[in-house]
Amino acid sequence: MQKWLLIGFILLGMTSIAVPKIKPSERHVTAVAQPGDGIYALLARYHLPQNRYYVDQFRALNASNLAGNDHLVAGRTYEIPIKIYTYNGISIRSTVGISDRSHAERIQAYNRTMLNAGFQDQDYLISKVLWVPFHELESNPAAYETRRKTSGRSRPFSIFGPRYAEVTFTDSDLRGSVFYIVAGHGGPDPGATGKRGNHTLCEDEYAYDIALRLTRNLLAHGAIAYVITRDPNDGIRDEAYLKCDTDEYCWKAQAIPRGQLSRLHQRAEAINRLYWRHKGAKQRVVVLHVDSRSRGNRVDMFFYYHSTSHSGKRLAETLHQTIRRKYQIHQPARGYHGFVRARDELYMLRKPLPTTVYVELGNIKNSFDQLRLIKVDNRQAVANWLTEGLIKDINATK
Repeated sequence: MQKWLLIGFILLGMTSIAVPKIKPSERHVTAVAQPGDGIYALLARYHLPQNRYYVDQFRALNASNLAGNDHLVAGRTYEIPIKIYTYNGISIRSTVGISDRSHAERIQAYNRTMLNAGFQDQDYLISKVLWVPFHELESNPAAYETRRKTSGRSRPFSIFGPRYAEVTFTDSDLRGSVFYIVAGHGGPDPGATGKRGNHTLCEDEYAYDIALRLTRNLLAHGAIAYVITRDPNDGIRDEAYLKCDTDEYCWKAQAIPRGQLSRLHQRAEAINRLYWRHKGAKQRVVVLHVDSRSRGNRVDMFFYYHSTSHSGKRLAETLHQTIRRKYQIHQPARGYHGFVRARDELYMLRKPLPTTVYVELGNIKNSFDQLRLIKVDNRQAVANWLTEGLIKDINATK
């Protein structure tokens, strides 16, 4: 894995599955956290709902083993909210102590899913090892099913591309909030460019991919989220080298003009029109750019706000603190040198009506910062960490 950022969110299929070595005597299923893992990632990996119930159960099991703020430490073993029973060879109902047949059938189906996914080496009928998710141990599983309906629903969003179109709603942490995600440049302006071997890295393409990943995360937490700079056919891409093109447009289906001031005015106006539609909601604008400096100048993510916006300063500081904590956990020896600063001259900090933060993701010309962009795990991690900071900011204003 690369030195800088590593993935840590709930997307399935993005990391390899680590098959736990379970002994029949163990009380709960355990798993070793992979680099960048979070609670939601582990729950998703074990086909458990990523909702408040299971997050709370995970926290309770691992209260003495969490590295603060729910961070997981790569290589550390965590208990999963799945209880292990020694199958008695007669029935699931008599093994677990339940009477309802449909209840037992759900437990059976879950174990077969775990077997097919490679988590179990043998069928429970042979191994005598039966896994039971915690909600199946509740006195009234039907009541849990009613609560579960508030999460786990999904909806397709074509903007993310066919592989990532389906978004599963994990919780309501951001319900009632509205986000406008703006990837810098686009259309006739690729923004800053860098070279890596024979490849050209275009700022607008990498900012856009991270913007999509961030938007997808926000939707999963119940937010309303708009992608302001849009591409009709890119979607979320997992390639290292993203093709530079000029077919982006501005919400909603507006051609992007060539003049810089006209482009910025168009984006601010699109946001402000939507702002009035959602008047009364908690609204945030996140503007994503990639800086361009000399090749030898390595920079960490940094954040700008407008000096007259107290909420903008608080948002920038919350994001900065979140990223700094991530560095302390995943790269404690490296240090973090990102900063928060007022930049009143930036158009996209002056004109949008909602609280706005301007994020610089790195130096597109520096070889180390480039790895932050070209490695898909790192792009996802940036989106995940920004999501965490945005949730903290929204919750702090409740």
